[in-house]
Amino acid sequence: MENNTVKKDNRKALPKYLLILFVAAIFGGVLGFAAGWIGHDNISEVIATAVADGLTAAAPWALLATSVVSLGLILWLFRSAKALFTGWDGEDDDIMDRADEKLNWALLLTASQFVLDMFFFAVAQSGHNMTALWSVLFFIVSAFALVFAQQKVVDLTRRMNPEKKGSVYDVKFKKKWFESCDEAEQKQIGQAAYKAFNVVSTACPILWGVLLLLSYAFDFDLLMPVFTVCLLWLLLQVSYCLECIRLGKRK
Repeated sequence: MENNTVKKDNRKALPKYLLILFVAAIFGGVLGFAAGWIGHDNISEVIATAVADGLTAAAPWALLATSVVSLGLILWLFRSAKALFTGWDGEDDDIMDRADEKLNWALLLTASQFVLDMFFFAVAQSGHNMTALWSVLFFIVSAFALVFAQQKVVDLTRRMNPEKKGSVYDVKFKKKWFESCDEAEQKQIGQAAYKAFNVVSTACPILWGVLLLLSYAFDFDLLMPVFTVCLLWLLLQVSYCLECIRLGKRK
């Protein structure tokens, strides 16, 4: 009976799967032809040069602008959460939930801005001019400000939840923080990690395909970007599967 169910599920899902592959192949072929056409007559070279020059010139100032905006929003979220906590009467849990949500948004902004900082910094350094030196200063200031902001957010979170442990300056902060969470919070972290795993697992093959198509249109070495994407994809899959095996043995 179970074997029949397995076969039935496969027969039901197979046509849709084959249709998706067929549509993806047609779509990929069209894009590949278009990318190859763009690669002729120096069209791609003109586009690549314009984009590269524009990004290189704007990168230091984009780093500064995004950092100022992000830090301003983080400060506003932190103060809003602190005001809610300070005025909490000890009974209305909805107030604490709102404060927690604001702090979570603040942490999201710190993480996102740090990635943007690294991107803009790397782009600016390719310019090898005076603006590249400015980007070094902007990057250092922004990085320290973001770490300090994260520390303030974590400290307030610990004040709101005295059972939480760990300092952002501790190299084992994530481990200590996870161990201080209760069972429900650890389950929530696990669900969030699984969601992130699925998102990245979907994004990696898409990014691989995009890089492959772009290599037809633009004259760049495909080896390094594809190697980087596949390496990250491999690390994600292997680390996830090994952890599942480890947890299964412990159970």
